[in-house]
Amino acid sequence: MAIRCLTVLITLCLTSQACLSAEQTKQQNTTKKAKAQHVTPAIPKVSEVFKIQTDDLRQLMLQLYQCNQKDLLKSTKVSAEELTQWVFEGPFGWKFDAIRQAQSIDALSLSFSPEYQGDRVLPLITGLHTMLVQAYGGENEFTFTQKILPKNLYDAARNIEITRQKLINTSNDTHHFHANCTSKQINEIDNTLTNIIKRTDHYAHSIGYTLSTKESAVYLDSSTSEFIRF
Repeated sequence: MAIRCLTVLITLCLTSQACLSAEQTKQQNTTKKAKAQHVTPAIPKVSEVFKIQTDDLRQLMLQLYQCNQKDLLKSTKVSAEELTQWVFEGPFGWKFDAIRQAQSIDALSLSFSPEYQGDRVLPLITGLHTMLVQAYGGENEFTFTQKILPKNLYDAARNIEITRQKLINTSNDTHHFHANCTSKQINEIDNTLTNIIKRTDHYAHSIGYTLSTKESAVYLDSSTSEFIRF
């Protein structure tokens, strides 16, 4: 009788240990699966992200010329497609004599200057492109060797937001960009710029940028804002 009880006890103990071991294994597997599901996605290469930004900037240039033919004629007699290719693929390093070789914020400011009488689309696209190259830590649109400062990306996104506000604010006719644009064309320009802004903000957040309380409180809501230098 004693031997039988001992056998039963040992069997119960072994069964209990086996169940406990199985439960621990199940919990470990569940934990591993949970961790696998919450793995931080890999940050895409800067060159890959910038390629998409560049594609949108090309599209934006064409969209702006579609309803600003007078600006196109101030730069060239060729088509908007040919000029866009010349600007993005030419051997000029984004330094154009027609806009005094201005880049980044200087080029953006020139494009909205009431005194400037030249092609406004060229300095606008040049300003946006060269500013984004700088924000993404690039030497040019193909080589990115500098350390990326997330705050620069955030400021670049705000500058693009300022640009968007100035372009779509039809009550401000001093900028001349939208004088001949239809509502559909303005919406297309708005969508393209919004995509560039979202992409820039997303990359800033993906590399660790967190908006401060002060920055959250100060957001651009008019076309009179000044561009941010960085």
